[in-house]
Amino acid sequence: MKASPADPDILCGLIPFDGCTEDELIVLSEHAWVIDEAQGHVLAELGTSNEWDYYLLVGELLLESGDGKTLTIRAGSEAARHPVAHLQPRRYTIRARTPVRYLRVQTALLTSLKYGPNRQPSMLVSEVEGDGVEEHPLYTVIQDDLVNDRLVLPSLPELAVRIRQLVDREDVTMQQVARLVQTDPAISAKLMKIANGALYHGMRQVESCLQAISRLGLVTTRNLVVSFVLRNLFREKIHDARLMRHVTRLWEHSVEVGVIAQVLADVTPGMNPDEALLVGLLHDIGELVILSYAESSRQVRDDETALEAVIADLKGELGALILREWKFSEAFVTAAREAEEWRRDPAPEPDYCDIAVVAQLHGFLGTPRSKDLPPLTEVPAFRKIARGKLTPELSMRLLDQAKGQVAEVKQLLLG
Repeated sequence: MKASPADPDILCGLIPFDGCTEDELIVLSEHAWVIDEAQGHVLAELGTSNEWDYYLLVGELLLESGDGKTLTIRAGSEAARHPVAHLQPRRYTIRARTPVRYLRVQTALLTSLKYGPNRQPSMLVSEVEGDGVEEHPLYTVIQDDLVNDRLVLPSLPELAVRIRQLVDREDVTMQQVARLVQTDPAISAKLMKIANGALYHGMRQVESCLQAISRLGLVTTRNLVVSFVLRNLFREKIHDARLMRHVTRLWEHSVEVGVIAQVLADVTPGMNPDEALLVGLLHDIGELVILSYAESSRQVRDDETALEAVIADLKGELGALILREWKFSEAFVTAAREAEEWRRDPAPEPDYCDIAVVAQLHGFLGTPRSKDLPPLTEVPAFRKIARGKLTPELSMRLLDQAKGQVAEVKQLLLG
């Protein structure tokens, strides 16, 4: 390692040093070092913490995430003006892809610098190698915001947050849950409709929200309320007419996957049908973030092919991030990240991601998308459903037998 004190002229081109006076830069340069390292050198390891931040001056750095994704930062790019992957514990291993020269500065020093009240987050363009989608402006903006912890995530609506917190309490009562649900008359009515629906055919009619919750159970009530609230989240997030049509198709697909997942979980030991419904509804939630970013760029909105490519590449990682932020279990996080990995086979026993994989394949049957997908019999997840006794014919028969229940849930969620 070769190290030397930083020159003030180097600092003035970096953020947040670019807001400092000449005198301040002279003082600050005494606390920053320029270091040369060979190709392959690791500046920081995934999951570790230290007292340093790094700026790339010459060469290329490779950022390696825990799920195998990589991002290349090149000297001279806009991304190199910011500290590289600065969140701690580190979310990436930072490795020299080529011989590099970089600036090392104490994190505490950066923290002490004021960014100024009017500084706006930069829309960075990281130069990433790959099959082309990584060079799309939308991809680079989202990926850079992700690396630098500026990603704008949707918030889970308040009613969904409150009911999840309430149901998770050990001392919760049906009456408390009913009082909360009744703050939204439309959702209360939907719960009563389900409690009187096809699944409970032949049972006595329920006449109140409390009776509906008693019949459905607390966990099912929680999942259904979150499901109903999600529809409004999808509607409110996007305003552009063209992207709104995309959102409508996304929600319809999510509902289709959710209701099929519910049926498949019902015949699979260890799986909760209502949990599977919610997994299906949330498996593509990352796409909503991408569409929100796309709304700010007409160029992106008008390039449907590029938009679809960015969605395919990023939605899994973003969906996992959102669901962790919303404090959903790892089962939901895994499904968001891996629900389109058709050959995944992590264990002999099925999980909710397996249910989502198979539900998606059923949902794509008869559509143009199906020609690019593997046959059901070649998908490991399919062989785990219903203790491995499922066949394509039997699964279609199950869905046909449950069509009353499926139609009912679809009507409630699609409205």
